[in-house]
Amino acid sequence: MEIYQGLVLAQRTAGDRGKFIDILTEKNTMAEVYVRTSRKASASAAVTQPFSYARFSLQQRNGQYTLDSAEPIRLFYRLRESLSRLSLATYFCELVRLSVREQQHPRESCEILRLMLNTLHYLENGEREECMLKPLFELRFMTELGMMPDLLMCRSCGVFLPKRLYFSVEQGCFFCTNCGAPQRDNSCILIPAAVLQAMRHIVFADFSRLFCFRLGKDNLRRLGHCTERFVQYHCSLRLDALQFYHQISAAPPFLEESQHEST
Repeated sequence: MEIYQGLVLAQRTAGDRGKFIDILTEKNTMAEVYVRTSRKASASAAVTQPFSYARFSLQQRNGQYTLDSAEPIRLFYRLRESLSRLSLATYFCELVRLSVREQQHPRESCEILRLMLNTLHYLENGEREECMLKPLFELRFMTELGMMPDLLMCRSCGVFLPKRLYFSVEQGCFFCTNCGAPQRDNSCILIPAAVLQAMRHIVFADFSRLFCFRLGKDNLRRLGHCTERFVQYHCSLRLDALQFYHQISAAPPFLEESQHEST
């Protein structure tokens, strides 16, 4: 018998007798668990649905986990009250599930589960705007995975805080407008200093302060454009949940400024 504390990210049917669930564990690894369809299992059906944070008792045989029992900790049920919040939460779960592979052993300081739980808390309660939570999660998740962008200084001249700069999605760094974007780098996005400062906060802040920053709506859209493209490029993922979220989101599409705009 093995005990895990974790968050259910997805479920899929397994014939007529059960289903599989994917759990992000407290060790920041993925566990695929078979759940039998029975009276015992039906009693804990809510605990084995996506967005359920629980303590799971598992049996392992031939490398396959089977659920014995589950004790709920928090179910995040209110996410289902809003289609927008539900689709965004589903996107977060898809991103984590497909990026954190089963049997992966991240570094000890990795805190993906904590990031997920904190983000779902603010998303469920509406205490932070979706347009803030999405880029925050994307960039901090990449950082926890070990793919943190270099945001300390201009890659060419070393300036710390230019008024405007080019963020390179491909190289994961930035270039000030005096140096200009590299000619062969078509992934650069022109952003103001405020967006760079927000990215630095997301990357470096302690969890106690992570969700405490302010940015105007236009700059939040610029930030979201940078982080989304950064995730897509480095994880090579095009997720259905993200496309659906964009379809139902009230935010207008981001119109990217030209790389070669004069300053």
